[in-house]
Amino acid sequence: MKKVLIISSEYTGHGHKSVHTSLLQAFESLYKWEIECKVINGFTLGGPDLIAAERLYNTCIKYFPKLWNNIFKFSFKNKNFINRHNSLTIKRRFLRIIKNYKPDIIVNVHPMFSGSLLNVLKKKNIDIKFIIIITDLITITKLWFDNRADKIISPSNEASEYMMKNGIDREKIVTFGLPVREGFYSLFSSKEEIREKTNISGTLKILLLNNSEKVKRLIYIINGLYSRFKCEVTVVCGRNERTYDKLREFFSSRSYSPTIIGYTNELPRLFHENDILITRSGPTAIIEAVNCLIPVVSMGALPGQEEENPIYLNRNGLGYNTSSTDDIFNKIDLLIQNNRENLIKIRENQFDYYGRNVREKIVKYIADSIL
Repeated sequence: MKKVLIISSEYTGHGHKSVHTSLLQAFESLYKWEIECKVINGFTLGGPDLIAAERLYNTCIKYFPKLWNNIFKFSFKNKNFINRHNSLTIKRRFLRIIKNYKPDIIVNVHPMFSGSLLNVLKKKNIDIKFIIIITDLITITKLWFDNRADKIISPSNEASEYMMKNGIDREKIVTFGLPVREGFYSLFSSKEEIREKTNISGTLKILLLNNSEKVKRLIYIINGLYSRFKCEVTVVCGRNERTYDKLREFFSSRSYSPTIIGYTNELPRLFHENDILITRSGPTAIIEAVNCLIPVVSMGALPGQEEENPIYLNRNGLGYNTSSTDDIFNKIDLLIQNNRENLIKIRENQFDYYGRNVREKIVKYIADSIL
């Protein structure tokens, strides 16, 4: 049985974990008796300091986004320094895993471990295939880039062009898109079915996906939705218990109240049951929405690595960028005017999007390289 070692993370946002989960699901489905997979949190290879850095990520992006933007920009100019430092930190534990697990291929889905792991492999003359799957959509840190990798799987045409402009050999790049987890798929098999079954006259169903937003802003958005539209609102708070409790307390005394959900494994169902998704423009949320054919209204983006994602939504007709919190309501107005004509049009664009339904393609590509 061939062995795949996946290097990922646990606490640096939702995207890396989502991608490695989607890969595990597809390998299990397609190659259960031929390929074994093992996932390692790359930060645990470095000991307490690197683990602490990983745990600070969510706090940093929520309360200090400008600081995170500076850290992101620092990575552009100091790629080699970061890789050398990480190589020294992770070397011992990484080599122990290689010795014990004996992988046939390493698949890296986190930028901190592209150049650093390749440094260790090349220095020790260890010949193992190495594939990088980039999980950022457009604005990509150069930590991802390394021509020593066997292949780099790109999430978008724009990302591929950017890599080539920054020194990555064209033959190293394979453009697929971002893989998503089980359940994130379209309920419709044709554009005709989209037009027939899209909700064009019933109560508007809006899903608000919280991505480390402040409670005050969430309340403002929810109040604005109920005051301007005939709608039902569902809010997913994730693991943020404080946000969940404060929203429930605030709306308990109102004549209207959204459905407030904490952590849930039912996101695919919620994507399918709602007409519009409001979310920060993280790459995973965007592509999961595209796979489910739910138009996206951006509520902003993390400075640095996500800042061009809302523009990508607009450019590809997958949803709308917004210039302010109030502009969220303006964009919903655009979606629902003329019997929700633009809502249907965006769903059709999502149906045609080249990066939809790529999980099995990526896994087959990886499997073909070792079988």
